[in-house]
Amino acid sequence: MAHRIPLWLPYLSEVNVSASGVIHYVYKGGEDSVRLKDISSIMIYGETDASFSFKTFEKISRAGIPVIYTRRNIGSPMIIHGGLRYDAVDTVTAQILARENKKKQCHIARQLLKAKMNSMKHLAPVFELPDNANINELRNIEAKHAKKYWREYYTYIGHPEWTRRGEETGKNPVSDTLNLTSKFICGIILRWTLYHHLSPSHGYFHVMTDYQSLVYDLIEPYRALFDIELIRLFKDNAHLEENWPGMAINLMKNKLNKKCYCPLTRQVVTYHELTHGIVLSLKSYLIGRQRKFHIPLPGSPNGGRPSKVEFKLYARNAGKTDFWKVAKEVADLDFACLSVG
Repeated sequence: MAHRIPLWLPYLSEVNVSASGVIHYVYKGGEDSVRLKDISSIMIYGETDASFSFKTFEKISRAGIPVIYTRRNIGSPMIIHGGLRYDAVDTVTAQILARENKKKQCHIARQLLKAKMNSMKHLAPVFELPDNANINELRNIEAKHAKKYWREYYTYIGHPEWTRRGEETGKNPVSDTLNLTSKFICGIILRWTLYHHLSPSHGYFHVMTDYQSLVYDLIEPYRALFDIELIRLFKDNAHLEENWPGMAINLMKNKLNKKCYCPLTRQVVTYHELTHGIVLSLKSYLIGRQRKFHIPLPGSPNGGRPSKVEFKLYARNAGKTDFWKVAKEVADLDFACLSVG
């Protein structure tokens, strides 16, 4: 599958799609053109006076590209997508039945929470998960762990009085920027969720169906891996607060294209491919091709028997010569960047 990129369009003033499938856009900072088939998602940010034709969005939706529109201090973005396509396997039925099955729901939620805590251990310890914990107990553990993590995060950047949600909205530029980058990454996961015939509104940890709850489930294991990239931005560029949104999105793009080693599939991949892989893994579990829901995360090469997974990430496989050397170098470099000290 060809490599696709997420498109970030701040303060859009003009957009149109040609008959040949090329989107041309004018935004704050310039103008450019790109083929629709090279785009994974589109985020439009900020106030805009642009006039859009329905034909333009029809062409974008038919290409399977979700469009997210948001601006500062807006909690729920507007999302446009083409909906679910025909699926001979009927993945959505399997997805909803798994929601109704308490054992499967707990398994999926447990795997998400374990992966999330492991990715946050540079700031917060991994909490123990009781073997028989039900979904409500898992949510309580997640809430306590998140409170600890965000307390350490805000303390580290010099604002221990701030929290991740709530009363500082509009007065907490760090939280506003984190929300923006979260929506940006969610747009990419939404694209793969729709592509693989899953309903974005039927989650397992998040269960409300009036928003993309599954997408918010699937971003959890990766939040901290992206949020850590912003720590230096907040600490070193406090005087450039107005520029944080654009600077943060550029950091996210760089992170998405950064290579890491994935022990689960024994591949050198990009972070973008990890966010695709978690959707592939969930689908494999839901339709019975995989006994467990495994989550692809960055790590270091290690010996032992590999996990039994029924999917491969869209990346390079092991080569004949220097694959393990490259994998170790990528892993060592990646984990060096996880230190906040």
